[in-house]
Amino acid sequence: MLRSTSTVTLLSGGGARAPGTPSRRANVCRLRLTVPPESPVSEQSEKKVERKEQHPDLSNGEPTRKLPQGVVYGVVRRSDQNQQKEMVVYGWSTSQLKEEMNYIKDVRATLEKVRKRMYGDYDEMRQKIRQLTQELSVSHAQQDYLENHIQTQSSALDSFNAMNSSLATDSIGLQKTLVDVTLENSNIKDQIRNLQQTYEASMDKLREKQKQLEAAQVENQLLKMKVESSQEANAEVMREMTRKLYSQYEEKLQEEQRRHSAEKEALLEETNSFLKAIEEANKKMQAAEISLEEKDQRIGELDKLIECMEKERHQLQLQLLEHETEMSGETTDSDKERYQQLEEASASLRERIRHLDDMVHCQQKKVKQMVEEIESLKKKVQQKQLLILQLLEKISFLEGEFFSFKNFLSKSDNQLMNTDNSPPFA
Repeated sequence: MLRSTSTVTLLSGGGARAPGTPSRRANVCRLRLTVPPESPVSEQSEKKVERKEQHPDLSNGEPTRKLPQGVVYGVVRRSDQNQQKEMVVYGWSTSQLKEEMNYIKDVRATLEKVRKRMYGDYDEMRQKIRQLTQELSVSHAQQDYLENHIQTQSSALDSFNAMNSSLATDSIGLQKTLVDVTLENSNIKDQIRNLQQTYEASMDKLREKQKQLEAAQVENQLLKMKVESSQEANAEVMREMTRKLYSQYEEKLQEEQRRHSAEKEALLEETNSFLKAIEEANKKMQAAEISLEEKDQRIGELDKLIECMEKERHQLQLQLLEHETEMSGETTDSDKERYQQLEEASASLRERIRHLDDMVHCQQKKVKQMVEEIESLKKKVQQKQLLILQLLEKISFLEGEFFSFKNFLSKSDNQLMNTDNSPPFA
């Protein structure tokens, strides 16, 4: 196989060896080939495996020895200090070679499995990283949305608190106006009672005066009859007496007319004052009704706001359930930050839900109190309206009696004028 001019030496494990040479195993043979530097050796012959037969003759004079069959030799090339190339042949048994080949196959199979597992884990890690980035973007978007939602809710709560304060001030003003109306109505009642008493007293006086006038008319008629009977005898005396009586009667009548005119003016002033008071009470009642309508509208707005708050509470509960479902899943080391964020978000949502529940409960109590106050105010307004109607009926009745009395006085004045124009005696 090799072209060489040098000697070939085959060493066995049992032969003599030079001093300083390493010991070899029994089944390893060493073949030393010296190649001159001029003769190049091909690269294919640097390392090869070939099966050798046992050489019958040895060049170093050692006795012949049979080598074991089924031995594989490996040729290794090396160079020494004298620039001479050597070929070293190592021998292995077939069982050792098979074991080495099986070991190499096992190593290759395990390396292939490790490579597949590494690349498979790398793909799974990439997918997990992508999922985590997507979840982080979604969580950031949800956090921004929740912050905006919290800002809007805080502004809505501030407006709601301002509305509550304005409603409280309005309710206090309405209560004050109702108290003033009740006091004015009580004063009107007292004034009407006094007016009724004065009217009854004036009517009694007028009845007495009417009786006196009737008695005077009867006396006048009697005197006229007496005068007529004694016209011829005592005409001048009777004229003087009738003149005196007529003058006295006129004086009394003028006094009564003066008193009547004074009482009439007093009654007119009182009726006008009562009418003005009733008009003012009507205006205040109308203002109270307008304020009640405004309060009803505000209560409606509060109801709408409470409904919005309940809807928001429902949405927050749904978000809390979503966070809890996400938190209830299996967590890994990479999801700890996400789990902490979900815990903080769920705690903030629970606090907001509790705060909204308290606010809704408080507002419902306030709305209930306001509704009860409005119902009581409506009842009081209805009672005041009935009282005003009764007062108006009484005033109309007094006006009717006043006009009847006025007609009676006008008739009596006409009768007196007729008697004044007519001669005292025919």
